[in-house]
Amino acid sequence: MPTIPEVTLLVVSIFTTATAIAQSAAPQPVPARAGVNTLPEDEIKALELKLADLIVHGDWDEYEKRLMPDFTRITYDGKQPENKEATMSSLRSGPRKIVVMEPEDLRVHTYGETAILQGKVTISVRESGRLSTKIERFTEVFVKQDGQWYLAAEQETLLGK
Repeated sequence: MPTIPEVTLLVVSIFTTATAIAQSAAPQPVPARAGVNTLPEDEIKALELKLADLIVHGDWDEYEKRLMPDFTRITYDGKQPENKEATMSSLRSGPRKIVVMEPEDLRVHTYGETAILQGKVTISVRESGRLSTKIERFTEVFVKQDGQWYLAAEQETLLGK
């Protein structure tokens, strides 16, 4: 018959083995890449999709809240840069209606409280009863203030129709 120290040693050995097996079977966290923080990238991509949705639904007040006060935009035709007021006026008025806005190929580079987003967007516009589609490449600059990301600048380049 085993002695108490032998039983204790056996129980400890069984417990240690069971713990090791349980830990090896548990899902292991994926190690983070050194110096890479994907959270701001995900936030910027989500905001870009939200902004596109606001444009398609014509929710201009909510869209305007996501622009910096000194927002500037250079449109695909390269005309004089628009400030926030001119951009919002153009979006709110006029006979055109953006019916599809599909951002894709989004790449984000963050630099502290600043992020640069580059991507491609397909835009379908209904104007005077006609539907036209264009594809643009774009670069946008976002700035984080008070815990929120805001669009500060945008430049568009027309790729094709």
